[in-house]
Amino acid sequence: MAARAADLNAGGDVEAQARARFAQGNLSYDLAEFNKALDAYSDAYRLMPLPGFLFNIAQCHRQLGNPERAAFFYRRYLTLSKGEPRNAELARELLAEMDAAARKEQERRMAREATARDQARAAALKAQAEATAARRVQDSERKRVLVPRASAAEAKTAVKGESLTKKWWVWAGAGAVALIAGGTIAYVATAPQPRPTTLGTVH
Repeated sequence: MAARAADLNAGGDVEAQARARFAQGNLSYDLAEFNKALDAYSDAYRLMPLPGFLFNIAQCHRQLGNPERAAFFYRRYLTLSKGEPRNAELARELLAEMDAAARKEQERRMAREATARDQARAAALKAQAEATAARRVQDSERKRVLVPRASAAEAKTAVKGESLTKKWWVWAGAGAVALIAGGTIAYVATAPQPRPTTLGTVH
């Protein structure tokens, strides 16, 4: 903007250039080309800082939905104008309107930020809860897998011990049968010698 204003200034009469840019601004404003109108009015004010240009700049910001900027330029227009401008009452009404719109915009912005913070906090809590639930499921699955394995191992050990015990009794029983089947010789071999109960005979 400043460079463009300098170029305009170097090209000829300052007032003529300011009037030309002001006229271009009016034409753009009438065509609802508010960004072009804003540029033209800003150039005109740089060439000739007349308070009236500030009112037009404020109008462009109002049309563009920039209430804070519009309020700023309405306020500057009323402050820098010499005496009471003819449209002072309108400027004050528009200033109050833009101040109110700016406050509402700020409230909406703060509400959006608060909502975003709440959503982020809720998402973080949800993610934490899901992670905790996932860990609990994993722990439960791990315990469910380990317990049967331990039971199977214990059962196998118990069966093995029982089998050995049964085998021992089987073999013990088999030995007893073998002794009985062997008759007196087998019995004598395993039992103590009995004392004689009869007298000997003389041959």
